[in-house]
Amino acid sequence: MPKKYHPVSRDEEHSIDGGFPEKGVLLPQSEHDQDQDIPTTQRRTRNGLPNHWIWLVHAVLLSFSITMFAMSFCRKTGSPSDPKFLENIGTYSPLFPAVKYEKQKYSLAPIIKDSPYVGYGPSVDRAWDSVANDVADIMITEEERQRLGLSADSLKIQNPKTGEWGYRAGVEVFHQLHCLNLLRQVIYKKEYYGQKELGGDVGDADSAEDLFGHVDHCIEALRENLMCQGDVSVFTFKKFPELEDQGIEGNWPDFSINHMCRNFEAIKKWNNDHAASWDYHA
Repeated sequence: MPKKYHPVSRDEEHSIDGGFPEKGVLLPQSEHDQDQDIPTTQRRTRNGLPNHWIWLVHAVLLSFSITMFAMSFCRKTGSPSDPKFLENIGTYSPLFPAVKYEKQKYSLAPIIKDSPYVGYGPSVDRAWDSVANDVADIMITEEERQRLGLSADSLKIQNPKTGEWGYRAGVEVFHQLHCLNLLRQVIYKKEYYGQKELGGDVGDADSAEDLFGHVDHCIEALRENLMCQGDVSVFTFKKFPELEDQGIEGNWPDFSINHMCRNFEAIKKWNNDHAASWDYHA
């Protein structure tokens, strides 16, 4: 097949026998030069694919890599309040949409002097009622029951608002607070809560055996929860001037430390907004 020839430029003349050929000498075209005569859309790579297909493949692979990186980043740094994030680190709950995280600093002194939840009396009872007793039971659907892995023999109820049938359910945090409140009442049984007219679990217990059976249940419920949550927050020890003023010497634990907490009021609001029964539950 005859070769194509083209005039040699002065830059190329030096590469021929170390000399300068006469002006106008024609040399064989290189493969690269031959490609210049082919339209861009018809050029092909060594593997036979058109150049624009190679660039398209590169673009697809790059897009895929960026997408996978973004998904991985979001999975690792997703919002703790995102229901999908919550389900990845714990068991499913229909209350996930209500969960909001916020930093809180505990105000726990070595010796408590002033707290609405400490001691006994009507005002303390009202404080505990607001967090442990003034809450409703909710209703979960058949699908939610199965997703939670709960018994099919669970008590069925009809939602008074929607007329739909489902299963009566309670939220653990309110049960745990109820248990803690019971322990408080037992501590002050002699001073206050042993009177039957006050009602409640302590005064209404049929016998000491019944009462302490309930107490044992609550101790075990709180133990399981504390060990399950495994709070790894760290506290230090220091001297407290207010204690030294009372003649109490030494270094005491400083429990006023930061925690990442779920907003309790948001959980309580969601729970009562979805109330299905206001009957007392233990």
